[in-house]
Amino acid sequence: MKAISGFLISAALVLTGLPTPIAVAEAGDKIQVANLDTILKDNPLQHGGPTASIIASLRAGDAELGILVVSENRLHHHPHQDHVLYLVRGRGIARLEDASGQIEMRAIEPGNLFRLPRGQKHGFAKTGQEDLVFLVVATPLPDAGDQDTVYHDMKPQ
Repeated sequence: MKAISGFLISAALVLTGLPTPIAVAEAGDKIQVANLDTILKDNPLQHGGPTASIIASLRAGDAELGILVVSENRLHHHPHQDHVLYLVRGRGIARLEDASGQIEMRAIEPGNLFRLPRGQKHGFAKTGQEDLVFLVVATPLPDAGDQDTVYHDMKPQ
């Protein structure tokens, strides 16, 4: 967990657009530097299109950091993956399954970290004009073509 935390913090610093670039190693030996503002500008959610999307990702060895943009997404879970999310931008409501299986709602803001164990239902919706922007680490990485998301009928409120 310590290694994932360090990777997440390093990637968050890179993607928040600090004045001094910080490098992130990609698959192989190539160094990659990215800017979150540029990635978001080049990959906006389209009106009438998906309301949540991984718009980019950075790979380092067997780890991958995804950039997730959400206006709202249905309650869902991942049966084979654990996720760590860091909310970089936007304010909203999180719907999170508690230990008794009930869905609780809570306000979220930039700086919040989420540990989402596999099988636990969750969903997010923005409450302001700005979309929610999360940095996401999932483990294990899915095999090519795998869909590890199970949606539930409950719509965001």
